[in-house]
Amino acid sequence: MIGNDRPYNVALLALDPDIATTYPDDAARADEVAHAVEAADARLSRPEQIKRYTILETDWQPGGDELTPTMKLKRQPIEHKYAAQIAAMYAQPKERFR
Repeated sequence: MIGNDRPYNVALLALDPDIATTYPDDAARADEVAHAVEAADARLSRPEQIKRYTILETDWQPGGDELTPTMKLKRQPIEHKYAAQIAAMYAQPKERFR
């Protein structure tokens, strides 16, 4: 999740490739992700909720660019590597909030 010093929270979602391939198509996968995000947001206060998200087509592996060997997020490298996707989420018009 990204949101420090920004107007709202957004998220980059890297799906488990074994699970992501079980959906018949991208629309079914996107629907399932939307329901999961809505369910998670229901347990959070409004400022904590994810307002926008992007489903990434990459697999994050321990020890890779995004995760340490102990599965901790490498926040600065993630924000740098996915800067275009993050900027696009913040550039969307306000009426596109979920």
